[in-house]
This record gives sequence, C-alpha cells and structure tokens, in this order.
Amino acid sequence: MATRQQIRLAVKRLIANRVKTCFDFRPGQLHETELPVASIFFENGDTDRDYQEQGVTTGRLLIEINARTSGAIDIELDLMGSLIESDIRSVVNLDGLVHLIQRNGFQYDRDPESLDASLTLFFNVIYDDED
Repeated sequence: MATRQQIRLAVKRLIANRVKTCFDFRPGQLHETELPVASIFFENGDTDRDYQEQGVTTGRLLIEINARTSGAIDIELDLMGSLIESDIRSVVNLDGLVHLIQRNGFQYDRDPESLDASLTLFFNVIYDDED
C-alpha cells in the first residue's frame, strides 16, 4: 500500500468518530445525508532523495470538514476542527508512520445562500517515501 494511502487511512481511523461520514479521499460530490463529513487528501508534496535513492517527502495533507450548521458557522466548524486536530496530536507521529504531522493553516468556505460551510485544515507531513 502506498505511503500516502497509509497516512490517509491512519488519519481517518483517528477522526472518523468526529463526523457522520469520513473519506480518505476527496469525493466528487457530497450528499446532504452524509453531513457533517470529513475528507482527507494530499494536495501536493516534494521528495528529496539521497545517494541511495531513499526519499523523504514533505507533503501537504488537507482535512476538509463540510457541515450544515445551525447558524453559528464559525463556532461549529471551529469545534469540529479543534477536536480533529486534538485527535491527530494525540498519536505521536501516527504511530511511527510519519516523522512529523503539524497543522500549518486553515481556510473557511461559506455558502452565502445556506448554512452549509466548510473548514479546511492544512497539515505539513514529513515521511519516508516508499512509493
């Protein structure tokens, strides 16, 4: 199994109880019955290889939380985001799967015509690339 896939699955196992639906990929569409939902995916990464062709990758992992809120959009998303981040920090290095996983940013996206919104958490992940 690819290292990136192992990382996504490990994060999914950690946070799945925080939402109704959790994906270890970014689905093409979401259904109302799935909300709140978390999608875990890599956006990009860079691999440095040494003289023995062993690689260390720094990747950007995103956890996108989509929810239908009761109106307090930021408060509700912040609570889910804080719980998810706490879950990830509770397991050092994802039990040895990574050297580092650390949140380095976030972004809100609000639908102006509904109470649907999302919070995306950005993480730097450093791991030995075995792909």
